[in-house]
Amino acid sequence: MSVDRPEAKPERLLGAYLLALCLYQIGIYRWPGGPPFILDPRAGIAVLLINHFSFDNKVIYPVEWITATWLIFLAAIIFFRGKLLKTYLISEIILAAPTAYYIAVLAIQHGGDFAPGFKDLVLTALLFAIFSLAPMALAVQRLRSKME
Repeated sequence: MSVDRPEAKPERLLGAYLLALCLYQIGIYRWPGGPPFILDPRAGIAVLLINHFSFDNKVIYPVEWITATWLIFLAAIIFFRGKLLKTYLISEIILAAPTAYYIAVLAIQHGGDFAPGFKDLVLTALLFAIFSLAPMALAVQRLRSKME
């Protein structure tokens, strides 16, 4: 006797991937003594808040947790319901923009006063690819396939 299983929605892959990324992000934010800056996938947000708005950790930490909470919410909805892909894509573009800016600063200024240099650029770009570019590409692919 065979049991027919409903076909897994491809959105579940994106949702599961996002949930795994959120767990990493939460682990970094719960790091004793504060998150190691170089391992923070959203480091560009802190750079933006520090350098352009002169905020301190009293503002930065809550912003980091708000972004993580928002992404957990979206990941869960995508995983369980397969919805809010456009909302996720727009959110990710907004949340990734500061890190893209930070990568550009590291590349152009070779680290400048803010970071030691090439190793930070490579690690930041790798985290950016894993945490922003890859899930955005998956979301775009899913949205395109829904239009067909």
